[in-house]
Amino acid sequence: MPQLSAVAHDCAGYESSVVYSDRKHDERMRRIALIIVMTATIGCANDPPPVDTASESEQTPSPAVAESATDASDEVVVIDVRSESEWDSGHVEQAVHIPHTEIADRISEVTTDKDAKIVLYCAVGGRAGKAKSALEELGYTNVENGGGYDDVKDRF
Repeated sequence: MPQLSAVAHDCAGYESSVVYSDRKHDERMRRIALIIVMTATIGCANDPPPVDTASESEQTPSPAVAESATDASDEVVVIDVRSESEWDSGHVEQAVHIPHTEIADRISEVTTDKDAKIVLYCAVGGRAGKAKSALEELGYTNVENGGGYDDVKDRF
């Protein structure tokens, strides 16, 4: 900055343009920094983690519920809503595979009974929660988010 001061004594017009130029530069730098921070923040927020609004008791069944589901496993429709590759890597034996993005269109392949006991599972429960919401919007009344594959593989 001492050089600016020396130049300022040589020419008053030059001084004001130098000061203006420095302020303009600082303002641009602040805007660029703000844009970078906003872009990073927005970029991280574009794909939020899945939110399941089901209560904890719906996500993690009590031992009595799990036992009754095991005893009546013939009456329960178990649907794996994971991807094809996840299904191929292992699934519950009695499960039917319908990806969560297709559940509303394909549920009638499995059941049209709106009161049928349906247990959905995926990897950790997020996609099963989305599929559960889709089925409830269609009028299905007895749908459970079974959580992830590890949660349901011993139940059925």
